[in-house]
Amino acid sequence: MNRGLATAAVALLLIPLVAGCSALPGAKASPSSSSLSELPAGTHTTTAFQPVTTYTVVTGWVNPADVADYFNLFPALDQNNGVHLFHNPQPLSQDPACPAQAQPGVGTTAAELVAWIRSLKGLNVSQPAMVTVAGLPATQLDVSIHSNWTQSCSFANGLPTVPLFYRPSATLGWWVAGDEKLRLYLVDVPNQGTVVIDLDSFDGSGFGDLLTSGSAIVKSLQFAAK
Repeated sequence: MNRGLATAAVALLLIPLVAGCSALPGAKASPSSSSLSELPAGTHTTTAFQPVTTYTVVTGWVNPADVADYFNLFPALDQNNGVHLFHNPQPLSQDPACPAQAQPGVGTTAAELVAWIRSLKGLNVSQPAMVTVAGLPATQLDVSIHSNWTQSCSFANGLPTVPLFYRPSATLGWWVAGDEKLRLYLVDVPNQGTVVIDLDSFDGSGFGDLLTSGSAIVKSLQFAAK
């Protein structure tokens, strides 16, 4: 399993549907960002993530994951605030039992995902803002849990949770939980599907600083043509 709910402060959950694996207290993302070598300041290119993406970082960032449909960056000493890229994520099931499976009947284009996210009763979602990412039209949304939302998943230690994305390649679900705050950028990349960029503060406390540092990374993104 990639991430359980370590404390009430760690609100983003990545729960794989693996026999015998559940979200246990004390579980953490693997590998820990503090155990990885920092990326040299400058421009880098993803090794496995598709579409091939170049990005620029300043000193102090690490890259724990780079696979075909998921890529992330964290400050070396801070796993609570990071930049996550998803390729073709599916909407996660809204079943109250919180299964790691796709929500049927929902499309995966940027426009379809935006409409679906805005429809979720448990979320506060900002008005869509039209922006540019990697020279392409994109939609920006700010997302958090609604103050009146109480529905929770069994692994969330009572925190209110809302299912968000599903990664079919790894059978992983991502849930928004507790005080978590996200800024999402959703963009259709020609001939390469949809990319969702998530500036995510798991406990919400570092969201303001993340918007500054993470937005600089987003502005540097470029997708290789196919």
